[in-house]
Amino acid sequence: MTTAPLSLARRPRRQARGALATSFLLTPGGLLLALLALLPLVALLIIGFTDGAGSLTLANFAEMIASPVYLSLLGRTLLIAFCVTVVSIALGWPAAWALARYTGPRAKPLILGFVIIPYITSQLLLIYGFVSLVQAGGPIMSLLSAMGLADPQASIMYTPAVNILMLIQESIPTAILVMYSASDQISGSVLEASRTLGASKGFVFTRVIWPLSSAMIGVNFALTFVQTVGAFAEPAILGGPTGQMLGNTISTQLQSGVHQQFAVAMSLVLLITSLAIVGGVTGLLSWSRSAVSGVARAGRPRPERVAAQTLLPEEALTTEGVLR
Repeated sequence: MTTAPLSLARRPRRQARGALATSFLLTPGGLLLALLALLPLVALLIIGFTDGAGSLTLANFAEMIASPVYLSLLGRTLLIAFCVTVVSIALGWPAAWALARYTGPRAKPLILGFVIIPYITSQLLLIYGFVSLVQAGGPIMSLLSAMGLADPQASIMYTPAVNILMLIQESIPTAILVMYSASDQISGSVLEASRTLGASKGFVFTRVIWPLSSAMIGVNFALTFVQTVGAFAEPAILGGPTGQMLGNTISTQLQSGVHQQFAVAMSLVLLITSLAIVGGVTGLLSWSRSAVSGVARAGRPRPERVAAQTLLPEEALTTEGVLR
């Protein structure tokens, strides 16, 4: 008769201890986030909206917006980053799907290890290794000349194309790892049941695979786009005069030590436009998932919905959650 009151009396103490433990665990990470992320951002905002005398001004942003050169660099940077991100996801998703679905348990860790190698390799080493491939007399140019597609002494160095190829090469490992996680979480029994009930491959992709993967596609897009839009080493080494990006201008301006407020203003504009694009793409992916779910609810019973009713409870819950 006394156990229930005692348990009710102990519950507030347990909740207080849990809250204290949560605060204790979150404090170190929160302090590091504030010191290493929030404070530098606040400093950038202050520098970007001040002049050399320390007075508040919007002249730095007005100078960039009024300059067609800087606006062209901004547009080129955003376009290159968008294309690199889309191509990387398009190339990395099939590889990740094959790795998750058709690779044996022994070969899978080995392949993932090869995918991770670029992350443990110096960026400059990757860039100059790529230079040795595309320079005159390198393996790629020798192969193209043997096929009659290029001059033996020609090279694609210092062109926008080689800059984009390098950025794609750096972004594909991220795409594979992120989409591998998304592909591995999709239940194979759901796909098999949908195909058994007569669903075509296109139907399975649009109504099952795409809704279950759209969230990770958004994460992949954000990671790759933000990583690419701030690139400056690759364009500086490989891009040549016509392949420069806004990151090169910002880096040069900061290193020169002249008019640093203008360089910070350019970086803030690049940050805001990048966040706007990432937010727009993420919202579009979320809308596409909701639209697919709405079509599935409005139409007749779909094969994957019928399949969800024949699966185990946890698998059915996953599929029904997507359809709703």
